[in-house]
Amino acid sequence: MGEESSYIVRGASMWCTSGSHHRKINLPLSHGVYVNGQPMMNQADCSSVDNIPFFGTCKSGSNPNNETIYLIGEQGQPESGKRCCPKFYGQWELTKSDARVEEKGALITDSQLICAYGGCITFKDNGQNGE
Repeated sequence: MGEESSYIVRGASMWCTSGSHHRKINLPLSHGVYVNGQPMMNQADCSSVDNIPFFGTCKSGSNPNNETIYLIGEQGQPESGKRCCPKFYGQWELTKSDARVEEKGALITDSQLICAYGGCITFKDNGQNGE
């Protein structure tokens, strides 16, 4: 990859290979572990209710949602499609297992989460710069 991986904190930007929009990861309640004064995330922070919002429209043919939504794209263009409804069977993969956050591996910029509908969620940044 060339770049050294870094810890993910609340507010890091992520995207899904099947989604139309970037989103920020959320952490409603801190685990009590911080980097640069910001709460770190762990491999279990993969709830589509608490941590990971929908990624706009979903391009996956496996998405069973029949609802069509209309959005303004990230470049300002109108777009429509099936509403993303993330569903996860597992937890984040490629975590830093030797750095524990509430006894679970810490999320890093290399971490990935697989959606049941075929998308792969990865991080665009680590969130440490408040972007």
